[in-house]
Amino acid sequence: MASWPHDEPKAGSPETVRLAQTPEREAGVAPARWTRVTAAGVIAVVVVAWLILILGLRQIRFVIVAPTARAGFEVFLALLQLSAALVLFLFPAEVERPRLRWVSLGFMILGLGGLGFGYLYPAVGMTVDFNETQYGSLLTQSLATLVMGVGLILRRPPAFSLRAVVLPIAALALLSATIITANPHLPRLVLVDDLEAIAAISSRPLASLTTPWHWGLSLLPLIFAIAAAVGAARHFPGRALGGWLVVAMVLMAGSQLHSLFWPSAYSPVLTTSSLLRVAFTAVVAVGSFLELRQVAAERAMSLATEREYVARLQNLAELRADFTAIVAHELGNPLATILQAAELMATGPLDPIQTRSLAAINAEAAALKALVADVRAAAEAERNDFALQPRPVPVRTLLGDTTAYAMALPGHHPLAVEDATDVAVRADRVRIGQVVRNLLTNAAKYPPPGTPITLRTTRCGRHVRIEVVDRGSGIHPDDLPRIFEKFGRGRNVAGEKFTGVGLGLYLSRRIVRAHGSELTVDSTPGRGCIFGFELEIVP
Repeated sequence: MASWPHDEPKAGSPETVRLAQTPEREAGVAPARWTRVTAAGVIAVVVVAWLILILGLRQIRFVIVAPTARAGFEVFLALLQLSAALVLFLFPAEVERPRLRWVSLGFMILGLGGLGFGYLYPAVGMTVDFNETQYGSLLTQSLATLVMGVGLILRRPPAFSLRAVVLPIAALALLSATIITANPHLPRLVLVDDLEAIAAISSRPLASLTTPWHWGLSLLPLIFAIAAAVGAARHFPGRALGGWLVVAMVLMAGSQLHSLFWPSAYSPVLTTSSLLRVAFTAVVAVGSFLELRQVAAERAMSLATEREYVARLQNLAELRADFTAIVAHELGNPLATILQAAELMATGPLDPIQTRSLAAINAEAAALKALVADVRAAAEAERNDFALQPRPVPVRTLLGDTTAYAMALPGHHPLAVEDATDVAVRADRVRIGQVVRNLLTNAAKYPPPGTPITLRTTRCGRHVRIEVVDRGSGIHPDDLPRIFEKFGRGRNVAGEKFTGVGLGLYLSRRIVRAHGSELTVDSTPGRGCIFGFELEIVP
């Protein structure tokens, strides 16, 4: 489990819940693993003991001739395997997904092979002998157990891709066609052509009717299935998939073992191998369904926790905004008193020292007054009742409200107005005026005195873009992402930090976003900045 010492999750967050559960889950990993290994071992012993008993006792042998039932059996099993393949392929757990997709591909091959050899091929009226279906069964089982073994036994399974899906399925189709066309020339796997008649009258194990070719080729899917079972027990120590996947792989290996002695393949004969095929497919289908239910329950719990966490954050944000507004309000009263006292002092005769002190008091009081106004505006923007009153307003009216303000800014910056529009936009006149005044203040604050400022508008389709252009030193490139953050201040290209507390641009972006737009900046080192946003034109 990875640890992140520098990114501590917040209390109540989904990450905290997940981390809080991890020690408990890790504490139960070893017992759970041994429990599953023990259960899988018991099942394997039962399967082997069952095989020994049915080989020694004729009375308990399971060999049923049922042509009609067998067709339905193959269709049911193939559809169940394809459904299990789909569920495993879409399994949401990120950790298990790479291995499960290989298992999913194996079930897909089993389902396609069963539909092809067990249902579609006989359904079209073609003559199918037992030797041919036995080759088809061994081909399907070998490819399926091989891809499952690749996904489960390897330390790092190969990357699952479209090519990984196409190649095995293409090999299945090509080799199946080869078996069908070259069947008369292939080595015999069985000594009889009509397994149905032999099974009805013979008391011998069906394996006595097979050749060494059958024994040699049947060992391949058995070995691959055992490898898949071992891999499932090794690589799934956690809760997810642990029990039922290991059991399913053991049952699959058991079905391959029984096929050595009862090779019914896709014939009209049902044997113990057929029962084990149904068993391991059913275990995967039911297990994956239950696992998905568990995952859905965990996701629902995580979502509920996240919603609760978001609600707590919203409450904290409201409390913080209320507190900020209260503080700003309380600061306003003593500040007003200081300004009034300064005005009274200015009415009487002052010596040079008193004059300089009074000027300093007025300057700092004015800065505090502007700061309190920004804090109040920021607190109002963070409250849920922060609302706009957008109405149609001519662009030139917006600019006219701010032009006089720009003329009074310190620094004697000539203002050039480039208005190329004569339309109305939908905007809150007071709020947008606040944004433009803030941009003009910044444009006048940082460039050298006398540097021109440009206020321009251009039409962009159904919007009007308003831009404020200064010719200062520009903003340091590393600081561009943070200048719109609350209390975020940037530096100029020389690395000098800008003055202020970092509320103006934060508030301006909030207002612009409330209008459905975005406040942007384009800074060129040594040549200045361009701040701009767009407003929708009223039809």
